[in-house]
Amino acid sequence: MSSSGWQPVLPGIEVFADSCNVYAVTGPEGTVFVNAGTGHWLDGIPVRFQPPYTLLSTHYFRDHSAGAAKASRMGFDIRVPTGEAAIFAEPGQHFRERQSYIVYDNIWDQFAPIEPAEVTPVHDYGTVDAAGLVFTVVPLPGVTPHHTGYALATADGMVIFSGEAIHSPGRMARIAPLQYDYNDLGGAVNAHWSAGALRRLGPVALLPSLGAPILANVDRALVTLQASLRQLCALRPLERDLIVAADDDRLKRVTDHVWVEPHSEAASWFVLSDSGKALVIDFGYRGGFGLNTPPGVGKNWQWPSYPMHSRRRVLLHGVDALKRELGIDRVDVVLLSHFHDDHVAGVPLLRRLFETECWVPENFADLLAEPAAHRFPCAWPEPIAVDRRLPLDETFTWEEYTFRLAPMSGHTRFAVAIMFEADGKRFVHTGDQHFFDRPKFAPDSGSWDGVRPNQNEVYRNGAFTHSFRDSAKLLAEWRPDIILSGHQHAMFTDDEFFRLLAWWGEEFERIHRAAAALGHDDAHFEADGWGGWIWPYRVHVAEGEPVMVTVTVRNPLPEAATLTVRLVGPEGWEGSHIDLDAAGRAEVSGALTIRPAGPCRRQPIAAEVLVGGRSFGQVAEALVTVGGERF
Repeated sequence: MSSSGWQPVLPGIEVFADSCNVYAVTGPEGTVFVNAGTGHWLDGIPVRFQPPYTLLSTHYFRDHSAGAAKASRMGFDIRVPTGEAAIFAEPGQHFRERQSYIVYDNIWDQFAPIEPAEVTPVHDYGTVDAAGLVFTVVPLPGVTPHHTGYALATADGMVIFSGEAIHSPGRMARIAPLQYDYNDLGGAVNAHWSAGALRRLGPVALLPSLGAPILANVDRALVTLQASLRQLCALRPLERDLIVAADDDRLKRVTDHVWVEPHSEAASWFVLSDSGKALVIDFGYRGGFGLNTPPGVGKNWQWPSYPMHSRRRVLLHGVDALKRELGIDRVDVVLLSHFHDDHVAGVPLLRRLFETECWVPENFADLLAEPAAHRFPCAWPEPIAVDRRLPLDETFTWEEYTFRLAPMSGHTRFAVAIMFEADGKRFVHTGDQHFFDRPKFAPDSGSWDGVRPNQNEVYRNGAFTHSFRDSAKLLAEWRPDIILSGHQHAMFTDDEFFRLLAWWGEEFERIHRAAAALGHDDAHFEADGWGGWIWPYRVHVAEGEPVMVTVTVRNPLPEAATLTVRLVGPEGWEGSHIDLDAAGRAEVSGALTIRPAGPCRRQPIAAEVLVGGRSFGQVAEALVTVGGERF
């Protein structure tokens, strides 16, 4: 050990033994450090480590990140995984959001820094240019879903700063963080995949954050780690299956020009053109992992739907198989069926890596482009640029294909059916509208006789009593041969299939009208209970500025009426009101303002609706921040 505490590892790379290994990489234009540890080493940086300084963080665990706040105050350029940036930047808010009493998910997100740091997110598969060096960002989910490594090309080959992806041959530093839920081991599934990802990169050295540098027999160290993780999961059927699914990178043929990535969490359906281009319908999370939502097309895993950005990660899927199996190396267009994160979260990744165009039906394009402006469920928080807004009930073309979009509600009102023809067959993509318990997955075998729908109406997404009757009529008119859905394999139709849809449309309406006051003469807000919403939902204004919003409200009566809408806030806030004429059951919108009484953070305001002098209460809310640096 050198007198300063720094020890050479490889040419131009030294390590300091802190609460984790802190690596220093000398570049021609400065110094890059990997992980901060406690930060005590910052008090005596050797003069040979020349500024400017960059700090690369592999993950947020306190024994790796506590010193980031001090490094930030010293002017370091701090780079962190995108999904963990909020934890670094605002740990106080992170801890306020996290429950600390009745806890049944045990992910280690309370082992987070306690002081904020100014950070810049890094993007998976991208690069970081620092100190005259280029580091490649390597996704390595494991002890945290967004755990990240950094690869550096050297004269002797690739060196990867691998964080906690491996400790030593066959071992990780700790197993406990791999338990994300109450008694699962989903992180072990991720760690197994990450070990495989490291093997595919073929590094000559791994520099772990806990454990000694691995400078020889790297592949063997990773092979034995994968074996150890499989042994750890040997009596866990779910994890065993997930490990297999996560490593299964292939496409499945539906017809010659329509293929599916069979393990994506929301199915990614590839349509191929004769010119060698690919359009994909929906692109969300890679499936087969112990994170995000239940994985696998046609599977029924009971896995937690972790709702926080720090627990969901987009990894590239299907594209390597597309190139390997079909000779296509990029995705030309992504076409979306609805706005939910498991169907759209990967779009920014496609755009960044391949300049993929994003085509979106007009009825939910704004929800993707401005996620902060609404609170409809399952929204990906990163704005998605929309290259083409597609009108409903009109045709459009891509290559030799003609598509038509039709509005659809039930699972969510912000969805469409996507209809097209390929290989002499009629297709319809129904998003998450229709699932079944025993569907017909082959054209010449199986039967729809006795099959029942798996109910997938999500009221908060927007569901009407007539939703499934409408979609049954739509499909009967188009008469598709093949149904493509969000989470099941391709399904082949027959007459019994369309009779099943028609029955379910009528039955859905009947059971809801029987169970709730949703009759023709009743005053109600339909099956979903929506009285309205406020746009934008999240508002940030400077002190002294008014808050201006658009309020959409629904007439709860079967006949035309005048709706009085009042914008209300806490005592001292002055809100406006408006009268809106609406047809029976119709939705109408109007602009309103409210003047805050002073600074606040995430203060609710509400829209109250009166019809004929009768108040239906505060049917919608929004959140207002006045002053401060951020919402």
